[in-house]
Amino acid sequence: MHPLSLLVVGPNPALQRVLSLPTQLELGSVNRAASLSEYVGGKGQGAALALARWAPGETTLASFLGGDTGRAVEALLSASDLELLTQPTAAPTRICTTLLSPGVAGGTEVIDPSGTVSEMELDALLGQIEERLHTFDALALCGTCPSGAQDIYSRLVSMLAASASGDKCTVLLDGIKQVDEVLNSGRVDVLKINVLEATTLTGTSSAAAAAAVLFAENGALRRRRALLALTDGPKPALLFTSATQGWRLHVPSVEVVNAIGAGDVCTAVFLYHLAKARAQQSGDGGDGGVGEWKGAGAGRAVAGSGQL
Repeated sequence: MHPLSLLVVGPNPALQRVLSLPTQLELGSVNRAASLSEYVGGKGQGAALALARWAPGETTLASFLGGDTGRAVEALLSASDLELLTQPTAAPTRICTTLLSPGVAGGTEVIDPSGTVSEMELDALLGQIEERLHTFDALALCGTCPSGAQDIYSRLVSMLAASASGDKCTVLLDGIKQVDEVLNSGRVDVLKINVLEATTLTGTSSAAAAAAVLFAENGALRRRRALLALTDGPKPALLFTSATQGWRLHVPSVEVVNAIGAGDVCTAVFLYHLAKARAQQSGDGGDGGVGEWKGAGAGRAVAGSGQL
């Protein structure tokens, strides 16, 4: 088997700043931080960096970066084991700020508005990706899209459809905003979101009801061997292989200091092992990679799993 080649598209990166407060956050007051740390933010960037740690040398990250914050993010990304497809933008990359205070689990997040991507900038990044698209075993579409680039995901899916080898690429979508065209295309292999996002997307009140909508005959997950992967904070994660069959994954009980990015790591490890399993099966049917998820890939990170 050849080494895997994965492409993560993270069109809305950020410079992530984490401020740790010595006391509880007080709205309407001056809050002085005890410490500050900075790292790369954004769903796609978090997933790509996790992949670089989990499987070095197998991941390419495509994104827009601009301004001083963009240069800072690019410098941090360049220090990782990632290949970068970067399109410079006139608009500066946003800053996301996490506020950590005692007694508040997970922290409080403040997100800057995103700048606008020009049509020329969008076309340039898509051109870079199109040249390499046929080489990737998996494609992860992660997060929201900035203004001006709302159709980047649907255009990438169209490129796959036009490629002779595009059907072999495993497509994972982690996002629910501005993704109607992608979902309607029926080309999504994995929809990896959280339970609240799934119920919001489908207008339902439970994960099982959301799965029934998504796996319907004309639903977003009508593609053969499609999967619905749902995280639920500290509660067990869920993996549906159909409207009526799924597995529950019990995560370890840990003290959470900062939950930002936890779902992106889940995306990374899950997609890597799914793509690996499907590449090994090479179209022989199999279980669509579920066995890999229940085995080596998931076993290193979970306390146990069970069928729903």
